[in-house]
Amino acid sequence: MEYSLTGLAERDAYDALTQVVVPRPVAWVLSDNGSHHAEERWNLAPYSYFNSISSAPPLVMLSIGEGPSGREKDTHRNLRSRPEFVIHIASVAQAEALQCSAQDLPQDRSEARAYGIGLAEWDWPVPRVADAPIAMACIARQFTPVGDHGQVVVFAEVRKLWLRPEVASVGANGRLLVDVMAVDPLARLGKGTFARLTGVFKPAAP
Repeated sequence: MEYSLTGLAERDAYDALTQVVVPRPVAWVLSDNGSHHAEERWNLAPYSYFNSISSAPPLVMLSIGEGPSGREKDTHRNLRSRPEFVIHIASVAQAEALQCSAQDLPQDRSEARAYGIGLAEWDWPVPRVADAPIAMACIARQFTPVGDHGQVVVFAEVRKLWLRPEVASVGANGRLLVDVMAVDPLARLGKGTFARLTGVFKPAAP
């Protein structure tokens, strides 16, 4: 079948694209909302328009749309004011917590606190989600508006990684080795659905 996206409403185009561009990694983003109440300071939200795009320097991108009623998303506002943040790769075991953090809360509320998602301090101004297998210390470097509905692509430099000991090691050549099956990463599909890895393989060489 052919299915045209020309002239589709934004919602319908989103539904189509998120069902065919699969699976997608999820950036679980913790940013500083500047609250004077320490327990409400950290905003947590997932974004699946996300990927790595450069290794020199190490860069990732995430695309952030408008919130309900065209309101600027808290993550976008936070990164413009305080560009240091953390991107996590969530495991399948964190699917429910990640989905909860997608809810729209008032600006001065922390999703981490509201849903009991534990945070851990580390050598970075923004803490990390304690149970996430991978955390990336990032700095937002560029904000590029795209499309017709208030979407913005954030380009961020990755300064360092934190990985749970059981999911990573360093090889004899000094390179990072990640056991992706131990990470058990959560992958985003369409219409509120997710997937998990069930195996890893390498195609035979020609």
